[in-house]
Amino acid sequence: MKKHIGIFGFLALLIIILGSREKAYSQEISLISTVDKKIVTLDDKLTLTLTVHGTQDVSQPTFPEIEGFNVLYGPQISAQTRIINGQVSVSKGYIYVLRPVTKGKHTIGPSTMEYKGKRYTSSPIIVEVVESTPSSGTKSFDLDKLVFVELKTDNEEPYLYEQVILYFKLYFQKGLPIADIDYTAPATKNFMEEKLGDQIQYEEVRDGIIYNVLELRTAVFPIVSGELTISPAKLKCNLIVQEERNRRVSPRDDFFGDSFFDDFFGRGQRKYPVERITNPVLLKIKPLPEYGRPEEFKGAVGNFNMEASIKTSRVKVGDPITLSVSVYGEGNIQTINEPELVFNNKDDFKVYPAESTTQITNREEVIRGRKVFSKVIEPQKTELKSIPAIVFSYFDPRENRYKTITKDPIPITVESWEQEIPIQLTLSQEKLPASQQQVRLLTQDILPIMTGISSLKNHGYPVYKNPFLIGGLFLPAIILITSFFVVRHKDRLQTDIGYARNRRAHSVANRRLGMAQSALSGDSSSEFYACLSRGITEYLADKFNIPAASASGDRVSVLLRNKGVPVDVIEDVTRCLSDFDYRRFSSDTGTKDEMEHSLNIAEQLITKLEKQL
Repeated sequence: MKKHIGIFGFLALLIIILGSREKAYSQEISLISTVDKKIVTLDDKLTLTLTVHGTQDVSQPTFPEIEGFNVLYGPQISAQTRIINGQVSVSKGYIYVLRPVTKGKHTIGPSTMEYKGKRYTSSPIIVEVVESTPSSGTKSFDLDKLVFVELKTDNEEPYLYEQVILYFKLYFQKGLPIADIDYTAPATKNFMEEKLGDQIQYEEVRDGIIYNVLELRTAVFPIVSGELTISPAKLKCNLIVQEERNRRVSPRDDFFGDSFFDDFFGRGQRKYPVERITNPVLLKIKPLPEYGRPEEFKGAVGNFNMEASIKTSRVKVGDPITLSVSVYGEGNIQTINEPELVFNNKDDFKVYPAESTTQITNREEVIRGRKVFSKVIEPQKTELKSIPAIVFSYFDPRENRYKTITKDPIPITVESWEQEIPIQLTLSQEKLPASQQQVRLLTQDILPIMTGISSLKNHGYPVYKNPFLIGGLFLPAIILITSFFVVRHKDRLQTDIGYARNRRAHSVANRRLGMAQSALSGDSSSEFYACLSRGITEYLADKFNIPAASASGDRVSVLLRNKGVPVDVIEDVTRCLSDFDYRRFSSDTGTKDEMEHSLNIAEQLITKLEKQL
């Protein structure tokens, strides 16, 4: 009897649990918009939260129409699951930080989403923006002194086509951890642009405060004269504050929540979004002077030198001579025009168009390089004793004057072709008497016609069945096709920047990780995490052909999502970049075992990304 009572009791308990479970998960779906305050000043910030109740498996709601506010940051996504008295409630929130720009009452419009074929809409919210109130005497915390940015050049009045170095600098107080740096480069309309080296990091003291400085440098070349404006650069980042853990830790929590993994994946950290915008840069571009401009000048501005050589100096009339002229130095190497040959008589040589190759030899401080022109000329007379002089003119902005480089004529020897001697098949009989003059055959160069054709037979192996001969016939075609693809690949590497960056992305990332390994051996934690961060960000920047400073934050997440990269890999990328930046700029660098673990995670992450991209 007791046994039957126990069975019935167990079944009743099971029915109650299943009923409460079904009731717990039958929560109604809703979309709610909330703000942290209804009245704000022009100096305040407004937090807007779009919360989806009843499910977490939902796409992001549409951002509402808002007037009078700018979006500083967002969305920051959070998910919650609560169990109260057996009732399970789930929700997912999308948090935005807004800045008011105009006074008055403004309406935050409704947001919408779709879930299982149904459309859900939030209610609009009215927020009033008022004038800032004067300070009551309490000194507020000056966030602008914690993080600020600058954009400037090394020359505010350059000449047309002159090389100008553009500096973007991010200042943040030493020891202040930042992450998720999202850099938007300034627009350089009416300029040619070349990147200079990698970002550099150093310390600088301002007003008695020690700042860490991240610096990006770009070489720009103005292509029109007059007043030109370089638009502001923008930067978004997060200040990271490590929160203390005050909760009690149970054995189960300790088993599932290793403190190292909590620190590594950013748990217990709070992010404060910061946005900074530089001032625009105004440049006054001076036109090149007319006074002293040589006829050979074709627009080269900088500091250059020239070399010239030929492959052979002894030729016959009409033979080709390959003339190599190399212009090298500091300036816009890409736009240098071909130096001129000074002919005494243009009929002395037959001249063919030159081919050029460009090589950038230095991208660290300024753009330096070399441009080589290969030109074929053919001498037409034996009297020619040299190749004409070569002239190249450029404008030196440092000395404010034109300069001309002249290479002396290169000696050559031009020979005539030997006179052809006709083949004589008969012996001249001019000295013999007329009665004895007969044609005598010296040699027989035409064999008699053979007869007996029917006796001719092929007694050997058919040539057309020889596999080596067949392979030899196809070998030139194979070599030609292979050469075509190799040349096209090399040309594309030189002309298609995106293709070249994509091809080199993995090798560059491995080189950065190798530098991180060296920094780990040398106990340089800051350099170690800097190499890890650059390894991932530069890899993503090369893959997507974007600036390395922009390969962070939400932009990378969107690009990876568009490429179909799994969500877990995207989350790993975001967590790793956030943690590496935090440990890079804070005193909490972790133990050596943790650093080795970080290196392994970075290597595995790049391997996963290489399979996906």
